[in-house]
Amino acid sequence: MLKRMPALVWTVLGLSGLVGGQEARMWSFDSQEALAGWTLTGDVTVDATKGRDGKGGALKVGPGGVALLKLRDTDGAGKVELWAYDDGTKPENPKAHRVGPRWGIVQNDGRLLAVGILYANYLGGAEGYTATACDGKDWFDQLLWLGVNRAPAGWHKWTIEFDPEAGIAFSHNDKDINRTLDAGKARLNGFRAIAIFGDNGKGNEQTLWVDDLSVTLGGPVKTIPVTEADPYSEKAIAADPSVRRQVAIYTKANAPAAPKPEDLPLKESVSQYGITWTFEKPARVGQFINGDWYVVGPATVAAIEPKPLYGNEIPKHQLDHMDKERPEAQRVRNGFMLNPPAAMKVAYDSGVRNWFEPSLIQKLPVAMKPGDSLVSTISMPKNLVLAAQLRNKIQRGEGDSSPIRTAAVLTCVAEPQPPDAFRPAFCDRTAKVYLARNLRRELLPKVAATKSMPKVEQYVRFTQRPWVGTGFFGFEEPVENMPQYGQEDGRVSGVAALMLCTDLTPEQKEPLLVNYVQVGIDLGGMIRAGHPGWTGWGGHGSGRKLPIVFAGLLLGDDELANINRSFPKASFGEDEQTAYGACWTGATVVFAGHSGIDAATGVARNRGNDWGPYEHIPPAKWKPGHNTSEAYRRANTTGCWVGEALALRLLRAEKAWAHDAFFDYVDRWMFEKDAEIIKTLKEVTGKDYDREWTRQGFAWDAFAGEMWAKHRATLPAPTDGWKQPHDDSYYRAAIEKSQKQGKP
Repeated sequence: MLKRMPALVWTVLGLSGLVGGQEARMWSFDSQEALAGWTLTGDVTVDATKGRDGKGGALKVGPGGVALLKLRDTDGAGKVELWAYDDGTKPENPKAHRVGPRWGIVQNDGRLLAVGILYANYLGGAEGYTATACDGKDWFDQLLWLGVNRAPAGWHKWTIEFDPEAGIAFSHNDKDINRTLDAGKARLNGFRAIAIFGDNGKGNEQTLWVDDLSVTLGGPVKTIPVTEADPYSEKAIAADPSVRRQVAIYTKANAPAAPKPEDLPLKESVSQYGITWTFEKPARVGQFINGDWYVVGPATVAAIEPKPLYGNEIPKHQLDHMDKERPEAQRVRNGFMLNPPAAMKVAYDSGVRNWFEPSLIQKLPVAMKPGDSLVSTISMPKNLVLAAQLRNKIQRGEGDSSPIRTAAVLTCVAEPQPPDAFRPAFCDRTAKVYLARNLRRELLPKVAATKSMPKVEQYVRFTQRPWVGTGFFGFEEPVENMPQYGQEDGRVSGVAALMLCTDLTPEQKEPLLVNYVQVGIDLGGMIRAGHPGWTGWGGHGSGRKLPIVFAGLLLGDDELANINRSFPKASFGEDEQTAYGACWTGATVVFAGHSGIDAATGVARNRGNDWGPYEHIPPAKWKPGHNTSEAYRRANTTGCWVGEALALRLLRAEKAWAHDAFFDYVDRWMFEKDAEIIKTLKEVTGKDYDREWTRQGFAWDAFAGEMWAKHRATLPAPTDGWKQPHDDSYYRAAIEKSQKQGKP
């Protein structure tokens, strides 16, 4: 530990990993000599009465003052430690934009990183500290709320460490702050100077004191540039051989026989989607109709590429904030799971939020027996930004982003499978095998497609790779495999099903049909194995039920086709968020709220935020949570259900779906005029919904909207069910049960 010195001390610490060691320098501000070499602007001086330990002095930086010290000629790594005295001064309006005292590091081009007190309506500057990466002018460019309280007033020790590999980290009073700033994203390459800035505001100006400043200089920084890629672009799809793969149309008339074991290739390894499984010894392998591999077992997987990494095998610069929360022994990359549970628990990557379960981490070799499914993954590297399906960009460590890039499934079977076999559901240990020869393609309508129909290849790509998301919120869903938000699950599910109901040729439909049915088999397999389903929670719970029902209908599997009756406690957002009830608009079907009604208990979910049923209440009496539900109704749910509802109507699958309120509610969305409705909402709630994408009648996908306009009125189901009387006892009982449980 460095001791307090009268002015400036230089030492050289020979630390490994940095060229030439590290220079440690320390300043104690007991006299004006300590300011030698500093560039001072405005009210900056040594206050001989303010030393941190009650003796000596401290650097005083008044309002508008700046103290800058050049440390070297080039940017590099290093660590800055200082004590800052915060007397708790606050402006009269702490929610107005204002830049208070700050301290930090500066690089050659003037870009800097500072910690300090910033005020805005979205920041708690009166209560805590913020880090900012900026050009020294726009202090609100890139912000990171640090979650550290200003109170109590007094001395605070701050550390900013710019590690040459791990990047930027902060600590307060020698306690690590679990907030990391990505150097590449912040456009920081190291630092060459330190700077201390006084309060820039007017009125109730705050003075800052700094003492016991130390700097440890390191070598060059290894920055990782931010790169972007779109795996779903036309160019990427055109280059993807899995999308162009020929898919034969098998029927009972041309049903293929299963090959003999000796007819299967004997291989040392197989590869799919960038993942390679290498066997302990050559094994007989084959492919299911969707292209996924199987191995005739028993068989042992001895190696996987990319190699799974554990603990200190993961480079420091690749650790995100979730990794750093965990003990080193619980960190994993490119993980795999043999027979993953049908539960919100995964061990693919330690960057997964909420659902990461370290007890499920597995290591090679993997002994597989018939009936086993091995799900392998490729992790997202830091600073790669991937476009997701239809919407959103995903980057490791940012917000709710998944840290998993790709997944593939290897299945172990007892004997060779016929070429038209679907892969068994990866969560279903009964390993039920369906055959494409049994697809009831005659159930698919052949209605005229509209001009906005997307390219079939795009939706073949959307459904090609396994949808292995057993969690929720997209925290663990492979970005290159599946949608990242339930709203897009609903859009992809609805549009894909609609395309299969059009007048595309059988040859055009078959690749999408095979993929879509496989998605339904996997999702249905999760429910069969005990998965709770996808609850109503804003836009997150949509899009999973339709592929299950569709697959069940086409395969003649009544359990899947009638999934609600088979598993009445399973949650599906479309059902939990719609119900028959008296709506304030005069309709007889309602949106049941952000969190809907729990399918398992029949209790309205409010989650402590009034997020449950609300449309029976006049808007003048709505609480903030009711306004939240209305926003989700208009922006994140109903607009993605239009394609789903129409596809089910075209398939005459209303009975199998077994939730009539869903269909009447979507009819209400498309047919109820809402000009006066949004006018009333603006008058009494202050919320403005007069945008195309928040108006009733809007479909997120132009194809779904056009198909609705062309075909809905031609179907036998009446279009005014949303105005007709219905039994609303379920809705009323759900509210009553919630009230009895003390959940307002």
